[in-house]
Amino acid sequence: MTMTDTSKNAHELTSILDLCREVIPYLDGKIEKNSPSPLSQQINNKWLIGHAQDYLTIQALRDDLTKQHPNAGDDYLKARTWHLLCWQPIYITFISIYGLQRLPDFTGFKQQRQHNAIVGFIFQRDELTAGSTEQLIPLAAIQLKVLFEHYRTQFDSLERCRPGYAGRFIADLILGNLLKVKEINPNFNDQSVLSDAALWLNSMDLPEKLINSLTIKENQPINFIRTSCCLADKINKKLCTDCPKAHKNSNR
Repeated sequence: MTMTDTSKNAHELTSILDLCREVIPYLDGKIEKNSPSPLSQQINNKWLIGHAQDYLTIQALRDDLTKQHPNAGDDYLKARTWHLLCWQPIYITFISIYGLQRLPDFTGFKQQRQHNAIVGFIFQRDELTAGSTEQLIPLAAIQLKVLFEHYRTQFDSLERCRPGYAGRFIADLILGNLLKVKEINPNFNDQSVLSDAALWLNSMDLPEKLINSLTIKENQPINFIRTSCCLADKINKKLCTDCPKAHKNSNR
């Protein structure tokens, strides 16, 4: 495991940003190295910048979600807000590790709020770590735990968002992304999913039992049932295929 050469850092981080856009066009990032702009220094409700005032951005996000879905209910709004706070860092990390065997430095990482969504981000540093998946996952977890705990405490200052609740959503994002890796990488099989899932959960200090969301039955592909519920049925009247409520209904 090594840090990449300084001369290559910007190029390799640009490759990560390009791959992020290729996978998800909304995952649109920039580099703002060593020269924070007035925009990034300004305390407003359009950026999550890692400061104590991030609750203003989270409150504005939730307010815009409420305007969009006034009848969805507080539980949906809470779940949607937390998902939006976490989705970009996890997707960026997975694309970097599983796509390019690199891990970016999330120090000074910023996320952009665009009305009722979190889309767009800025890296302040271009340092990268190269290594195997097994080496990079624990290092990624160190950074993500700090970032997500900051978001959680900021959100918790507005409404109750306890570690157990937040952790279930994070675990489901991780496990769901492992299945996406399996879909595009023929060498990443069911056992690879389970092995990496265990390493991710342990590294993120998430309950070991959450791996039971993944099940393998003979002659069937690995199956995933979430432990968190996004409550999307409050909006579109349909349950997600991996929804725990759908699974309970099918077992009745």
